[in-house]
Amino acid sequence: MSIEYLEWDTSFFGIKTGKAEVFDESGFDPVGFRQRALEENYKLVYVFKYDKMFPKQTIDMADIELVDIMLKMSMNFNKKDFLNIPYDFRQNLLPEELLDCYLIAEQTSSVSRFANEPKIGQEKTKKLYRKWVDNVVNKTFADGLFLEKDNNSVQGIHIIKTDFIKKIGCFSLTGVRSDLKGLGIGKRLWLQSFAYWANETETNKIMTSFSFKNAESFNFHLKMGFNKTDEVKYIYHFRNHNKL
Repeated sequence: MSIEYLEWDTSFFGIKTGKAEVFDESGFDPVGFRQRALEENYKLVYVFKYDKMFPKQTIDMADIELVDIMLKMSMNFNKKDFLNIPYDFRQNLLPEELLDCYLIAEQTSSVSRFANEPKIGQEKTKKLYRKWVDNVVNKTFADGLFLEKDNNSVQGIHIIKTDFIKKIGCFSLTGVRSDLKGLGIGKRLWLQSFAYWANETETNKIMTSFSFKNAESFNFHLKMGFNKTDEVKYIYHFRNHNKL
């Protein structure tokens, strides 16, 4: 089985990183996969298994560990429901706002599978999440973001990406300051993005991905109207522990 070399991840994390996608389990040779990963000196390989988990025997033979379960959900978007909601779409940040956004991004990174990955760790994961904020400022891989503020302090951030050709709105990152969770800030951020898509784009569908391991997040998405599961992805990590 082939392993795709991930140039960006390798450069960012400082270890040779790859990816393998498995749609049909019958085509996955766990022993051959492990051998190839070792021979090609990958330090970390993400293995994405779709629809259902690997059986334990396959997991043991491939020497992989289940680290997350990602759900991709969608909803049809009826713009008339959100036309009158105020929103503040931002593509630039003041210096003090940028620092607040970095802090929130770092706090949000603690739930990432990368933060708990021994080959990566919390500090590199914080840097990765700060990079998502930089993507807004640099206008790369993101359209912009929405802020919730109080007394000039940023309480929450919400980064979006729009596929203008397919007319689909997507979420990149949502984060609320750790001491302000449960106050409705996340919902207000999402409603801002709904209002933006309703007023300024031809979006007719919204998609989101999140970790199923977070029951609170799952319930939140249901309350926000996401009623269709498009994809279930089981994420495994292979780690090369050889020192040579």
